[in-house]
Amino acid sequence: MKKLSRSLTTMLMVLVALSLSCTDHDIPEKIALKTLPIFSNPNQLKCSIVFALDVVRTGELPVKEYGAVYSANFDGHSPLTPTPTIETNLKVVFDLPASTGYKEEIGPQLCTNNIYYRAYAILIDDSVIYGDILHFRVD
Repeated sequence: MKKLSRSLTTMLMVLVALSLSCTDHDIPEKIALKTLPIFSNPNQLKCSIVFALDVVRTGELPVKEYGAVYSANFDGHSPLTPTPTIETNLKVVFDLPASTGYKEEIGPQLCTNNIYYRAYAILIDDSVIYGDILHFRVD
């Protein structure tokens, strides 16, 4: 019985030590973005597109840059990728700061009928957060 009591005491002490050493660390909350549908520039410029996004949450890490990244097919000559990234595709950079709410920027003149795009943010630690990918196509 004495041996069982020592074993239980030892196991209890090990469990207490493990529970004290496994404290949760707060993981910084990151920005949350929602990609919104593109629309034509109200100034009626030919082939002018407005990119829009919603900053749902700003998070705890500062944002260095944010906007929309896109892949478009220009008259069938440009490579089109369904997953645009900041490393390989074109960007429309929005003005800082990245505060919560609706944001829009006029993009370049894109005479295309096929474009994949999504919101993005580059954080101070150089990590990249993306919104959902949207696809605009006119046949």
